[in-house]
Amino acid sequence: MKVIELMNKNVISCHPTEPLTVIINKFELFNITGMPVVEKGQLVGIICQSDILKKIKEEEVSLKELMVKDVMSRNVITTLPTESVVEVAKIMIEKQINRVPVVENNKVVGIVTRTDIVRAVAECG
Repeated sequence: MKVIELMNKNVISCHPTEPLTVIINKFELFNITGMPVVEKGQLVGIICQSDILKKIKEEEVSLKELMVKDVMSRNVITTLPTESVVEVAKIMIEKQINRVPVVENNKVVGIVTRTDIVRAVAECG
């Protein structure tokens, strides 16, 4: 199975200068735990709930003081739509990540999460 067959094409993303309070609301509104960070159409990072919690715990700062760029991971592991889902699953396990943006021509065209992979396996039954 290829990534394009199970990726979510309706990607919720954010901008590096968005306040974390807005991001937490997006997490809740869209029932997600992370999202790509995009600036001028280009992927520049990824942010997830654990990044926010880690930052607050380490530095004891207020959410109101922080923006996405203060917390996001900049070294993003990405995949192509044509990549094998098995290979992406192996990368997720090895790198201990829960989501991988799908990029084509330097644009985010989708995202694959652990949940997407588990759901696909369950449906193959």
